[in-house]
Amino acid sequence: MVASPFTPGETAWEIPGREAQVTQIMGVLGRVAVEGRFAGRVRVDIGPRGVGKTSLLRRAERAARDLGLATVFVTAGNGTLTSVVADEVAVLTRGWGHGDVLGGRVDQVKVSAGVPGVAAVEVSGGARPGPEVTRAFRDLVTAVARAAVEDADRRGLVLLVDEFQSADAESLRTVAYAWQELQAAESPVPAALLGAGLSHTPDVVTRAVTHAERFQYRPMRDLEAHDARQALTAPTAALGVSWATDALETVVERAQGYPYFIQLYGDEVWRAAGDPGLGGRLSMDHVLAAQDQVDIDVNELYRSRWAKATARERDLLTAMAAQQDGPVARRDIAEALGVETTALSMARQSLMDKGIVDAPAHGMMQFTVPGFGTYVRTLTQH
Repeated sequence: MVASPFTPGETAWEIPGREAQVTQIMGVLGRVAVEGRFAGRVRVDIGPRGVGKTSLLRRAERAARDLGLATVFVTAGNGTLTSVVADEVAVLTRGWGHGDVLGGRVDQVKVSAGVPGVAAVEVSGGARPGPEVTRAFRDLVTAVARAAVEDADRRGLVLLVDEFQSADAESLRTVAYAWQELQAAESPVPAALLGAGLSHTPDVVTRAVTHAERFQYRPMRDLEAHDARQALTAPTAALGVSWATDALETVVERAQGYPYFIQLYGDEVWRAAGDPGLGGRLSMDHVLAAQDQVDIDVNELYRSRWAKATARERDLLTAMAAQQDGPVARRDIAEALGVETTALSMARQSLMDKGIVDAPAHGMMQFTVPGFGTYVRTLTQH
């Protein structure tokens, strides 16, 4: 008996189907580690929940460490982002040389971020942050990146920020302007910033700082059929277990390319097969035996998302579900509700923040999880 190689709901160690993203990220990291360059564009991989953004960011973190780079990984939304980064930097640099200097840089960032108990540097809403705020963060990145090389036998620094859309607006402005100023440093600062966020992250950043060309967004979508097959077969093949063709194709079809569903099906089929060992084979019988448990987990996912929605948001979801599966025009939703499209803005934004809907193109909306529209119809149609 061998434990399941699938990890539904967890950060996956391997991320089949994302080779293009990994290659691009490795290029960024390589230029920092090998050439000592500053990565002037902030890369943010974006997409709905469940497509593997966090797993990709963790893969980038491991790659950075393998290349000899120091890393700081944070999740936005749990406090002021710049202050949270400063706290993690303090942990990273504990025991490094120039401790007083680095500690002073950390304190400057926390003061400028206005942490409780210390004086804040005021920043007017939507405006460029004050020079003290930008300078403090810029100097922190510079000091840590250079100390990593000089004191810690590293090749530079990589900051990694998950849930980028949850970052506070003030920190986004600070990061954007600090990153711009770092490009003009007299000697290159060996540093990079990588992020991951929901699909509407570009909207969040643009609202916070119109000067956002330093951010490079790369969408992540559901997997194509051949990538889904690889995501199912590669983990089992590594353990000497194969798939029957009909079983594999059935799971690929039912998972609809959604990475979380692929992991869920793989895990439940593996369990239905009795945790097979070397020479084992996953069959159609195992798929059928696993389906009930998969349905329970999928329906619980749908139920929890519906429960998160307010009454007004449920009206919008119901109107979406009544239209069609796939992207729906906002004007069609508004017409069904008897309102102007502008009246949808607040509910739309809230549903995007909750990860329930996505905006695949201008003026369009879609559910982020396959099958959710059908679920909504079963609840609302009589």
